[in-house]
Amino acid sequence: MVLEVELKYYEEQKPELLAHYKGQYVLIKETKLIGVFSTDEEAFTAGVDQLGNVPFLIQWVREDEEFIQQPSLSVGIISAHP
Repeated sequence: MVLEVELKYYEEQKPELLAHYKGQYVLIKETKLIGVFSTDEEAFTAGVDQLGNVPFLIQWVREDEEFIQQPSLSVGIISAHP
């Protein structure tokens, strides 16, 4: 599954993240917290700038979770045209 490592890392770190970053967005790649942002747009821009066009996790830090997977193709980041 795409982002399996990142989701596992987030769940393991969730108590610590809630203590420090509740209500903010975290950017995670593999088992590394890349940054903390006020908006998902800021996190996304930083992810593309720092990591390129690869899968990375942006997660809103809150107690109740809802996982929404949004592939790059669906938001226009990559093109399916040759």
